[in-house]
Amino acid sequence: MARATVDSVDGLGACLASVVAALGPLPAAPQSVTVVTDLARRPFTPNPVAVLRIAPPSHPALSPAAGRGWLTCRVAGGASVTGTPLAALDAGAVAAFARRAAGAGVDDFAICAAGAPARPGPERAAAAAIAEVLPRASLSLSHEIGSAGLRERENATAANAALGAWAESLVATAFRALTACGITAPLYFTRDDGGVVSAEYFRRHPVIGTAPAACSAARGAALRAGVRRAVVVDAAADAVRCVPLIDGEPERAEPGPGPLGLRMDLGGPRMALLSHEPGKIDPAAALALVERERERLPDADVVWTGGSVPTLHASGAVIDGVDPRSDAAFFAARADCSVEFEQVVVAAGRAELDALLETASGHALSRVVAAGATPGSARVDRIAHTPVSYLPAGVHRVRIRATGLPSGRQEP
Repeated sequence: MARATVDSVDGLGACLASVVAALGPLPAAPQSVTVVTDLARRPFTPNPVAVLRIAPPSHPALSPAAGRGWLTCRVAGGASVTGTPLAALDAGAVAAFARRAAGAGVDDFAICAAGAPARPGPERAAAAAIAEVLPRASLSLSHEIGSAGLRERENATAANAALGAWAESLVATAFRALTACGITAPLYFTRDDGGVVSAEYFRRHPVIGTAPAACSAARGAALRAGVRRAVVVDAAADAVRCVPLIDGEPERAEPGPGPLGLRMDLGGPRMALLSHEPGKIDPAAALALVERERERLPDADVVWTGGSVPTLHASGAVIDGVDPRSDAAFFAARADCSVEFEQVVVAAGRAELDALLETASGHALSRVVAAGATPGSARVDRIAHTPVSYLPAGVHRVRIRATGLPSGRQEP
């Protein structure tokens, strides 16, 4: 195995070229290349977005992207949480909104329909209507991105549309840099939970990978230390982050602010954060943060990672000659492709629920292959279903995670 740790330089292309040069001649051509980078590290200007909500009327304070200044529209249509149609889609209003967006020079659309996790048809029909008016439109559909909650799902979809140019630039820059270095292996980007997706999937769904570095570093540090239950302390230049891992997996964060400050629920890792000015860590405050997290998981190991570890703790600074700054890359090089599929289903009994779970699992497997997994390696490794509160028995919120080996990578 070849390893190299280099200081950061401006620009993703320059960073990749620096790493490849530091690695020197490789014993074999890379099977795949994975990039770990945060939105905060790559300055960007959000795309102007046209947000279409397909749902009954609501209070003005709950209007699409309230207070954002984006082009918005609400049209009749959508479904209830259980998938019962609420009204026919007003396709004429959708087409009129597409023409208005075209006139304003906006061609990035976020489409969110009430009940889409149970009934995605209205979103697909609206996308077709927009594409007929504006063939060049870039379309983000909420049932492909977000959770069951309308506002969180709509926010995630709008952020996804706004991040399009950022993702396009990252993918194009990475391809150019790697090609210039003679590397043509499949390219992947990390998700916020540490899994990976193909460059093309990331380009279409960038909102799932805006802050993956901390989770990738935490999972890599735990892997390096050989532990699966841990509080991993990522001592970075701008913050100290504590990421709890249980059975090797990060705890799922509650819904909260995501990219662009919008509230969403995308399954990123729960972490405790202490921000600081670069190079000005307060050791006492940082160690207090670590102790609070240890109280939550008293039997967990504490593992240190990040470039500022020596400032806080000697343990973990270098283990067996491995620089902890490489932990994120260490994990990303081994991570599987992963996607999470969420749906609301209605089942009269256990047999019907099992059949619906099997169908949903098939959708998740198809999606992970679309995200870059080798078809023969795709598998479902987590199924969770819970009754939806305040609704009749038989309504379940289903979350399924599917994983698989990135294309070109061999089993270890």
